[in-house]
Amino acid sequence: MNEEKAREILGEIIAPDNSLISHGYPYIQWSPGDIEILIDGRIDCDALEAIAWWVKNKAEE
Repeated sequence: MNEEKAREILGEIIAPDNSLISHGYPYIQWSPGDIEILIDGRIDCDALEAIAWWVKNKAEE
Protein backbone atom coordinates (compact mmCIF):
# COMPACT_ATOMS: atom_id res chain seq x y z
CA MET A 1 0.00 0.00 0.00
CA ASN A 2 1.16 3.53 -0.75
CA GLU A 3 -0.47 6.96 -0.59
CA GLU A 4 -1.65 6.88 -4.21
CA LYS A 5 -3.39 3.51 -3.75
CA ALA A 6 -4.85 4.55 -0.37
CA ARG A 7 -6.26 7.74 -1.93
CA GLU A 8 -7.74 5.71 -4.78
CA ILE A 9 -9.50 3.36 -2.36
CA LEU A 10 -10.57 5.91 0.28
CA GLY A 11 -11.47 8.69 -2.15
CA GLU A 12 -13.92 11.24 -0.82
CA ILE A 13 -13.69 10.18 2.83
CA ILE A 14 -10.28 11.89 3.03
CA ALA A 15 -10.83 15.40 4.40
CA PRO A 16 -8.50 18.33 3.56
CA ASP A 17 -6.82 17.98 6.98
CA ASN A 18 -6.14 14.25 6.30
CA SER A 19 -8.95 13.14 8.61
CA LEU A 20 -11.09 10.22 7.49
CA ILE A 21 -14.78 11.08 7.65
CA SER A 22 -17.71 9.18 6.20
CA HIS A 23 -21.19 9.85 7.49
CA GLY A 24 -22.71 7.27 5.17
CA TYR A 25 -22.31 3.52 5.29
CA PRO A 26 -19.85 2.44 6.47
CA TYR A 27 -19.41 5.19 9.03
CA ILE A 28 -15.74 6.06 9.53
CA GLN A 29 -14.23 8.75 11.73
CA TRP A 30 -10.56 9.42 12.48
CA SER A 31 -8.47 12.58 12.90
CA PRO A 32 -4.68 12.92 12.94
CA GLY A 33 -3.55 12.45 16.52
CA ASP A 34 -6.42 10.12 17.45
CA ILE A 35 -5.36 6.75 18.82
CA GLU A 36 -8.59 5.05 17.73
CA ILE A 37 -10.56 4.75 14.50
CA LEU A 38 -14.35 4.56 14.66
CA ILE A 39 -15.72 2.22 11.98
CA ASP A 40 -19.32 1.08 11.89
CA GLY A 41 -20.23 -1.10 8.96
CA ARG A 42 -18.76 -3.63 6.58
CA ILE A 43 -15.56 -2.88 4.73
CA ASP A 44 -13.46 -5.08 2.49
CA CYS A 45 -9.83 -6.03 3.09
CA ASP A 46 -8.50 -3.42 0.65
CA ALA A 47 -10.36 -0.64 2.46
CA LEU A 48 -9.15 -1.90 5.83
CA GLU A 49 -5.56 -1.95 4.56
CA ALA A 50 -5.94 1.57 3.11
CA ILE A 51 -7.38 2.89 6.38
CA ALA A 52 -4.55 1.31 8.38
CA TRP A 53 -1.96 2.74 5.98
CA TRP A 54 -3.55 6.19 6.14
CA VAL A 55 -3.75 6.30 9.92
CA LYS A 56 -0.21 5.01 10.36
CA ASN A 57 1.32 7.40 7.83
CA LYS A 58 -0.82 10.53 8.26
CA ALA A 59 -1.08 10.59 12.05
CA GLU A 60 1.52 13.29 12.52
CA GLU A 61 1.21 15.39 9.35
